[in-house]
Amino acid sequence: MKTILVAVFALIGLSLLVLLVACDGSKAKVTELEKENQQLKSQNQQLKDIAGPLPASLDKYFPPQAPAPVWLLEMFTLEGAFGGIAVNLQEGDMPAAKKSYEAFKAQWTKMSDMVPEWKSRFPMEPVNSLGQALDSGDPAKVGQAMGQVGQACGSCHVVNLVKAQQKYHWKSFAEVKVTDPVSKQSLAWRDYMLALSGSFGAVQVDLQAGKLDKARQNFQDLSARFKMLPAGCVNCHTTPRTYFVDKSVMDMVDALGQQIQGTPNPQKIEELMGGIGNESCLKCHLVHLPAQNRKQQWEIFAALFK
Repeated sequence: MKTILVAVFALIGLSLLVLLVACDGSKAKVTELEKENQQLKSQNQQLKDIAGPLPASLDKYFPPQAPAPVWLLEMFTLEGAFGGIAVNLQEGDMPAAKKSYEAFKAQWTKMSDMVPEWKSRFPMEPVNSLGQALDSGDPAKVGQAMGQVGQACGSCHVVNLVKAQQKYHWKSFAEVKVTDPVSKQSLAWRDYMLALSGSFGAVQVDLQAGKLDKARQNFQDLSARFKMLPAGCVNCHTTPRTYFVDKSVMDMVDALGQQIQGTPNPQKIEELMGGIGNESCLKCHLVHLPAQNRKQQWEIFAALFK
């Protein structure tokens, strides 16, 4: 009987041990899962920071909500004070360098409160370290400390600077209207580009098919639409364009018309159409489409960034 009881207690003890080990294993798995979830949340936030739109609270520092680009002007003040530190150090004027530092620190602190979502973008540790380095008078320490502050600035700029330019500087194509010389209708810029592209393609297709009369008719539309492009440019630009739609491009358009009106030289026509496509269409798109497409991406995927 005693032997049986010992065996029973041993079995119960073993069962408890197995249960404890299982519990510890479950806890470890839960801890690991929580860690992975936290990493996933961090990665998602980083992706939002990279690909997502700017904080809405920044809008009040730019037109039309503000009379001027307030945030940009405040950033100029910050940069001026930071640059003042470097200039005064190069001139051997430590008192002036420290004065520039105090102005920089005050402006840094001010801007850290202007956009709540960017509070962490303005860490005080590197700024305070710069002050300590200046107090030490050691040029090597000052240089290292200024580099750390520059890294804090750069980490924000690499993510947000181009976004701010795209959002607050580049006008949306939806706001640009052009009167189509062919249909006489007022078209949004995107629709006008589609009509222009259609004329360009029609000329090419008709020439390849040997339909010279049709090619000549479509070229008239192409030429008229091409030469109306500068009227669209003035929606954003206040100075004459010296590229993309300038005289050199229009001369290629005219030369293409002369080739089509006469006896077409396929090699010359290919050169002219390639020149127009590369020097006007492609290069203009390389400059303007990134900003426009990014604006549309923010709108299409807005739900992802909430």
